[in-house]
Amino acid sequence: MAILNNTQVVDRTSAIERIPFEQGLIGALGLYRTEQVRTDTITFDVRETSFAILDDHLRNVAQKNGSEDTPFKMHTLPVPHYPIVKTLGREKLAGIRGFDKESEQIISQAIANELQKQATRHDVHEEYLKAQMTLNGVVVTNNYGTINMATEFGVTRPTQTIAPATVLADLQSAMAKSKANLKTGGRVSGYVLFASPALFASIILSEDIKTAYQFSQASGNPLRNELGAVANGYTMFRFGNVDVVLYDDSFTAKDGTALTVLEDGKGVLVPRTELGATVYAPASTLSGLGSIGSKRFAQTYRDPKDRYIEVESEQSTLVINEQFGATVEISIGA
Repeated sequence: MAILNNTQVVDRTSAIERIPFEQGLIGALGLYRTEQVRTDTITFDVRETSFAILDDHLRNVAQKNGSEDTPFKMHTLPVPHYPIVKTLGREKLAGIRGFDKESEQIISQAIANELQKQATRHDVHEEYLKAQMTLNGVVVTNNYGTINMATEFGVTRPTQTIAPATVLADLQSAMAKSKANLKTGGRVSGYVLFASPALFASIILSEDIKTAYQFSQASGNPLRNELGAVANGYTMFRFGNVDVVLYDDSFTAKDGTALTVLEDGKGVLVPRTELGATVYAPASTLSGLGSIGSKRFAQTYRDPKDRYIEVESEQSTLVINEQFGATVEISIGA
């Protein structure tokens, strides 16, 4: 019960916090390994290896198949830095009722709430980086330039159209193009087709797809079962060796506008394999010099004159899609 004014007393019900949908599908697929580094810039070598068919030779003769060394190329990339800071001053706490509380906020609770809010922002931002790298192979930064996988690795992403009348043949063609460009030894557990709303609507016009979709909705989808709660909010079904996912995630820019990662009418076929790495660099503090990187760092700073507290967190993250050339851009066919 709470006092509304000098003459009225009313009951307080549970608070309502309007939390937007938290994206996390691509991260949950486990497409990227984790690498923790000790520097703000990384280098790595890339070597193209081929396994040619062997010639047969007579036993006990000098002539044999040779094994040649292949050249490699060194790459250097910066690890972008993403910090967040919030100042909690006395004027923001004194006499200010806490969320869903009848008393003013206490400092420890205000700090805990802010750290949780910042952690969620970092998680969503990392999902955005993975979505951009997986679906577009590009991340644009303000201070580190444009990190472009096609340019970095000198590859061209293959393309494929999918028409309602030839869905199966078109999907098989797309998978063949992906397999031909895969540089992981060919080990794939399946494929995921991230389909925009327009592409998804076009695909399910196929009679074969309608049957698969209806069966999947009735019997349960293996990918949904694998991902659990993360799959909630996504429409998906399995057709052959491909999980087709209606992907309409958007992210919120600093100015409040929506950032759409996948253009409507388009899609991307992605192999279920290790696409690359999520690299975490050290904290930007003195104590972070030479130390191992981590997913996230947080700290608080209290003003010596006890006037405010700064709540800070940071994440230095680079997502590298080493298999960008094995992802296939899909568009609607006639």
